[in-house]
Amino acid sequence: MEEQRKPFDSKAFLAFGVLLALVLLLPLYWEFIGYTPSPKQSPAPIDSTSVETPVIDPKIKQVTVGDTIAYYAPTDSMSGGFALPEGWNERFISVSTPRYDAVFSSRGARLINLVLKQFTYTDQARDGQPIVLLDSLDASGGIGPRFRFASEKFDLSQAAFEVSGSAVSLTGSDSATIEFTTRTPAGGRWAISYTFYGDRHDFGTRLRVPEPWKDGIERDLFYGWEGGLWPTEPDIAGDNGDFAAIALMGEKDLEKVGSVDRENPISTFGGETKWAAVRTKYFVCATIPRSHEGEAFRVEAHERPFVFAGQKLTIKEFSAWVRTQLRAGEPIDQTFSVYAGPIDYDLLKSYKIGLEEMVDLGWRWIVRPFALVLLWLFQMLYSIFSNYGIVIIVFALIIKAIFHPLTKKQVLSMRKMQSLAPKMEKLKERFKSDPTRMNQEMMKLYKEAGINPLSGCLPLLPQMPIFYALFQVFRTTIELRGAEFLGWITDLSQKDPYYILPIIMTVSMFVQQKLSSTDPKQKMLLYLMPLIFGFMFRNFPAGLTLYWTMFNIFSIIEQVWLIGHPSDGKAASANGEVGVGKILNTKSA
Repeated sequence: MEEQRKPFDSKAFLAFGVLLALVLLLPLYWEFIGYTPSPKQSPAPIDSTSVETPVIDPKIKQVTVGDTIAYYAPTDSMSGGFALPEGWNERFISVSTPRYDAVFSSRGARLINLVLKQFTYTDQARDGQPIVLLDSLDASGGIGPRFRFASEKFDLSQAAFEVSGSAVSLTGSDSATIEFTTRTPAGGRWAISYTFYGDRHDFGTRLRVPEPWKDGIERDLFYGWEGGLWPTEPDIAGDNGDFAAIALMGEKDLEKVGSVDRENPISTFGGETKWAAVRTKYFVCATIPRSHEGEAFRVEAHERPFVFAGQKLTIKEFSAWVRTQLRAGEPIDQTFSVYAGPIDYDLLKSYKIGLEEMVDLGWRWIVRPFALVLLWLFQMLYSIFSNYGIVIIVFALIIKAIFHPLTKKQVLSMRKMQSLAPKMEKLKERFKSDPTRMNQEMMKLYKEAGINPLSGCLPLLPQMPIFYALFQVFRTTIELRGAEFLGWITDLSQKDPYYILPIIMTVSMFVQQKLSSTDPKQKMLLYLMPLIFGFMFRNFPAGLTLYWTMFNIFSIIEQVWLIGHPSDGKAASANGEVGVGKILNTKSA
């Protein structure tokens, strides 16, 4: 009982280190594996009888006309004050840039298909196919960006537009504009135009009513992405866990809706709105008001069925709009930008409107600065080695070199403490009936020998912000998505599919602990700690496990080197302690 009250024995040091590591790492473990107190956070299997497969209207007959596609729509359709004229043909206009391929429809002047050409799926079923952000022609549906009014009195998405121009193909910094026009039954003219750029992921949208509209108009106009996005990653549960509607309110205030409230699916946040977006883990579609300040952020959150590789799941679906207010009796001229592409920090930052804020790099004043430095360093090293696995190994070596002085100090301190073992035993025997006096004498002995009893934790504490930052970089940045290393590691952002790295990490951690352990009473912790870490790391990104494994291996090399170089030790003190160099020689023997 008396020994349990001794706060500075070596067993207590290691126990404290284990507890600290677990406290710091468990939140990361829960976050990455998708720990969810609510089942709404991840896709769940659904009853096959509840899945209704959407079907295309059988009255629509599709035909091909030159570079565009048209089909004859039913003439009895009427929606929101806009009629589909008899004999009217719906036209499809294709847009191709180096970044994406898109298709627009003259029905509603809507974007109905969007494919990212520079990014591909990495799962077995779709491996190598380009990422599809939107496909309204598919029976699985999707809506995309659209204008709407609160009451849907005027549903532009169903209006019959005429379009000027045909297919658009851009390269380099070229740009092009297509315009759709329509009229209401009362003669009001509406125009929606899109402007595309060959070297950018965003495109411009403009809504114009040249003269005051005679039919009257609602004051609140919404523009945003409706219908959500499909999962793009092999880990659908993890991808779905990152699905959210998000907006930047003011300069730095992020509003985020990441769960579905079935009873209250609609949320509205008032205030200056810089942009509103729907996102997956790695991709985002954001709408940015340009001509008028956004005045509110509106979200609709639902769940919908999703079938993948024969498995029927439920995923989250978010719609996000920016609200602007129109002035009654005046012409309408509203412009927006739509960004549809990767959640790439540098790319988003280049828009200079705070889009990079959606990249979760950890606590703003603690972890985020480390994460930004690490991201920059990774990108720089990648430009040299062209393999993120090698980059991680080099980075682990750099970190080990930086913390070598602390590690060396830790090893020397532990050896000094070992040299004091005989005196410590005498103190325990002498003051066994007076724990308080015993602790005072032990602290006095540490002070005379120049030993900091907490030095065993010195290398661990400054590494934790770096480790947190690494976790955020591996988990959220698209640079590591699909990054191959060697052999079975084909995606460093995903867990090791065969758990080979976690096993190697566990063994390396055991060896490293074995080399640094000097107290036989620590045997249980010596076995327990590597097993706990191995269990947690089995579901961490392979890149993070690779880093920890290589750091352990470099630590083993470092400790063996210190054992083989007793000249680094200090001579015995005047108090008669055994010299560290002699102890190291004894240890190596």
